[in-house]
Amino acid sequence: MVHSNKIIHFLVLFSLISVLSCSSKNEENDVSKEEKTHADMDEEAQLMELGLQKLSAWSSHWKSVDSDFDLSAFEFSRKDTIEGIERPEELHITQGSPFYPHLKKQPDGQGVVDIYSYKIVFPEEGRPYFNPDSEVTYFRADGMRERLLFMGPSGAFEDLVWLTPEILLVVGHFEDENGVSPKAWLIYPNDGIVTQYDNSLQSKEYKRESFLLKRFTGVSLVNGL
Repeated sequence: MVHSNKIIHFLVLFSLISVLSCSSKNEENDVSKEEKTHADMDEEAQLMELGLQKLSAWSSHWKSVDSDFDLSAFEFSRKDTIEGIERPEELHITQGSPFYPHLKKQPDGQGVVDIYSYKIVFPEEGRPYFNPDSEVTYFRADGMRERLLFMGPSGAFEDLVWLTPEILLVVGHFEDENGVSPKAWLIYPNDGIVTQYDNSLQSKEYKRESFLLKRFTGVSLVNGL
């Protein structure tokens, strides 16, 4: 009987140690995952900051509008999945088009990204005009056209740069009842993910097509809104 009790006590003790050990390992894994997430976000923010510095024309434009504009004031806002809307369509923007100089080639030759031809419309007759909506369009090397990001009439995409072959940085603005604010999006086309960064600046004076008018100086544009 005593021998049986010892065995029972041993099994109970062994089970308790096992449970505590598993619990400890789970907690360590959770901490590790959390640290990894924070590390990834810090790395992403640093990469984005370097990318913003490359968009000097865009940052100078915003600085001229509001002296309080600060590139370091962008903060993570949200993460979403890309809609994945695509269709067969070869790149139709060729040399001689006002959009051609602003196409951004994917560093590994997997296609080009365009943020202007959806926003600015060149009709067969009449003057070019602004479409209320905007789109980040990826003309992939495999002959597919993919929508990476879409925005309605509340904002517009203004500039972009590839940070790495896997990460695209797009900047622009968004308007709400408090004013117009700069925005930044990091797009991961292969992973189907986009992260948004917001800036605390809210301008009541910002003219929504002002950067696009500078970018396409010499092209007579009519505000289509």
